[in-house]
Amino acid sequence: MPLTTLRRPRRTTRRIRRVCALGSMSVAIVVALASCTTSSKPADRAVTTTTAPAPTASTTSTTMEPESGVGRLSYVYGPSVGDCIDLRSMATGRAVTTRATPAQDATQKSDKDVILRLGCDLPHQYEVMAVLDAGLPRDPAPTLEQLAAVARKRCPSTFETFVGIGYPESALEIGWILPSPEQFGRGVQTFGCLAYEPGGKMTGSVRGSRR
Repeated sequence: MPLTTLRRPRRTTRRIRRVCALGSMSVAIVVALASCTTSSKPADRAVTTTTAPAPTASTTSTTMEPESGVGRLSYVYGPSVGDCIDLRSMATGRAVTTRATPAQDATQKSDKDVILRLGCDLPHQYEVMAVLDAGLPRDPAPTLEQLAAVARKRCPSTFETFVGIGYPESALEIGWILPSPEQFGRGVQTFGCLAYEPGGKMTGSVRGSRR
């Protein structure tokens, strides 16, 4: 009994020493691992990312105003079948469209108004479907209002031949371009029958389009 009692403290002491030694080794391993991790990537290192800018939306050509330099500018215009044209004003020093949407009458009203002939693949207000002569009596001299009345009456009959469907079935409208006051004063009675898109400019010819 006395001997057994004396041996237990020694085993306990050895066990405590062994546990302490193992604990010290574990602490040393953890410290070593922590030092390796810290050296390879510091915890407080800032991480930056780069975000690519979002692509911008493309703009369609129908919303753009073709510059006068890409067409042929006319202060005195004689309509020709198949012409794609804009009525512009030079009042600001540049040939700019006079209104947001086309009207029936594309006639030049003043010396500031010009006609810009464009390629039909560019946005334009009107396309000339037909060219007619009013044939009004010259004595007494007719008025532009009388000439407009003739155009209003005769142009619808030219629509189907040019566009390919009847005017009542079409989404397009009919307009006209009369001689300018100066031309009319010289006896010109030739006028052009026009097709146009009531909501804005057209791109492409409407000849045979069945629109």
